[in-house]
Amino acid sequence: MKASILAIGTELTTGQIINKNASTLSEKLKHFGVVVNTHLTVPDDKNLVLKALDFLEPQSDLLFITGGLGPTSDDFTRDVLAEWASVKMIFDEASWKHIQERLSSRGLTVRDMQRQQCFYPENADILFNSEGTAHGFKFKVTKASGLKTIYVLPGPPREIEAIWKAHIEKDLTSLTIDLDKIITKAWDTIGVGESDVAFKTEEALKDRPRSLDLQLGYRVHLPYVEVKMIYKQKDATIWETWVKKVDHALNDICITRDLADVATLLTQKISTTDFTFYDFVSEGYLHTRLSPYLKNLKNWSFKQSATPADADWFEHEDDFVALLPFEDLKCIVIYSLNGKRNQKLIEAPMKSPLMSERRKQYFAEMALVEVSQI
Repeated sequence: MKASILAIGTELTTGQIINKNASTLSEKLKHFGVVVNTHLTVPDDKNLVLKALDFLEPQSDLLFITGGLGPTSDDFTRDVLAEWASVKMIFDEASWKHIQERLSSRGLTVRDMQRQQCFYPENADILFNSEGTAHGFKFKVTKASGLKTIYVLPGPPREIEAIWKAHIEKDLTSLTIDLDKIITKAWDTIGVGESDVAFKTEEALKDRPRSLDLQLGYRVHLPYVEVKMIYKQKDATIWETWVKKVDHALNDICITRDLADVATLLTQKISTTDFTFYDFVSEGYLHTRLSPYLKNLKNWSFKQSATPADADWFEHEDDFVALLPFEDLKCIVIYSLNGKRNQKLIEAPMKSPLMSERRKQYFAEMALVEVSQI
C-alpha cells in the first residue's frame, strides 16, 4: 500500500514555517506497513493544488492532505478537492454547532465566514477534531488508476495528532491488517566517519541474500552516523542473522540502537531530582543539545564557562554531570546520580586540529552516554 502527503500553504513554500507534518505522518504510516512515496508542498494556489493532486494520484492508494481548512479566503482545500473529485459539497449542521460552542465557550466571536469549515464532499466521513474548529474528513474517489482514499486534515500538528488518535489509527489498523509490516533496525555510531561506518556495515552484509528486499541507509547527524536496515516482517527470521552481524561489526562504535536517543534516556533518569549540568568543555553544545528535553525536568540548572572557577565545587553536589578540560584530545566527565558517583576520562578519536568542534560534540555526547547508563 502506497501513500503520498500533500501539504498546502504559502507559509510552507516561503520558508516561514517548516513542514513537520509530513515527517510525522510518514513515521506513523511506516508502522502500518504503508510506503510513503512522495512529500509535496504547494502554496495557496488552486491551479497548483489541482496539478499536485493529478501528480500524486497515480502513485498513491492513500493520499493525506494537510492545511487549508480554516475560515479565511485562502482556505480553499475542500473546494478544490470537490472540483478535482467531481463531487458536490454538503453542509454539516453538527460541525457548525461544534464551531459555535467552541468559540463561544472561549469568549470568541462566531462569524458567518466560519460556515465554510462545515462543508464536506458528499459521502465523506467527518473526522472529529477535539483540538480545533476544523474537522478533518475522509472520502473515496475513483480515478483512472483505481480507487483512492483521501484523508484531509487541518494544518496545526496538535489537531492532526488528535484526529489521528481518534480516527485514523483505528482506521488504518483495519485497512492494513493484511499488509506485511516494515521492520527498522538502526544503530547510531560515533567517532568514525561515514565511509568507515559504511565499510564495516557492508562487509558484515556482503554475503546477504540478494533475492530479499533490504533497504540499507546511512544518515549523518553530527556527531553521529546512523545506519538503518529496513525489511519486511515476513523476512524477519532470515534477517535476524544479518542484524546480529551488523550489531557485532558496529558494537565498539555504537551508542544507541533502534532510534533511541541518549538525551531522552538521560532526562528520563533524572526527571525526579534536582540536577545540575556543568559544562567547561563543549562551549554551549551540551546546552543546545539538551534544550528540547530540559522542559521535561522539574528542577535543573546549567552552568558553563571557559574554565571551572573552583576545583572542589563538585564535592558538595549530589546529582550532577560535569565536563572538565584535561588535554586537547581528552576531557574528564564526573557525574553523580542516585547516590552513585563516578568519573571517566574520555579521549576523542578526532585528532586533527581542524576537528576541534567535532571533539566538543563528541565529549558532550559521551558525557550523556555515561550518565544515561547509571
